[in-house]
Amino acid sequence: MAGVDSGELRATGGIRLITDGDLTLLETADLIVVPGWRGLDSPVPPALCAALRKANARGCQLLSICSGVFVLAAAGLLDGRKATTHWRYIEALKARYPAIEVVEDVLYQDDGDILTSAGSAAGIDLCLHVVRRDYG
Repeated sequence: MAGVDSGELRATGGIRLITDGDLTLLETADLIVVPGWRGLDSPVPPALCAALRKANARGCQLLSICSGVFVLAAAGLLDGRKATTHWRYIEALKARYPAIEVVEDVLYQDDGDILTSAGSAAGIDLCLHVVRRDYG
């Protein structure tokens, strides 16, 4: 697990997570999973946006769960592409990022090298889809 900074992260509900390192870990990843984001008004660090753009440019698959789609959108990776998110965030995603083709009423959206899920539970379906697609 990588973070903008290495060390401890505190997730929603107080869960403590320890990263294995900083964003340099993304330089060799084949698949990056962006979990639900801190909140729609929490800024996405420019270093994270740059690392995701660089990873995607070299062929890395990007997958977001729930509100993690806002991280990919902030990085400019979803313009002109199909994406989804949890139903409670659909209107905010459309309003903030009109260049994204927001798909409603689906569990997940596979747009090739970028995949997005509706809610957290739908993220399980998306991960199973990736395993099936990549490994049969």
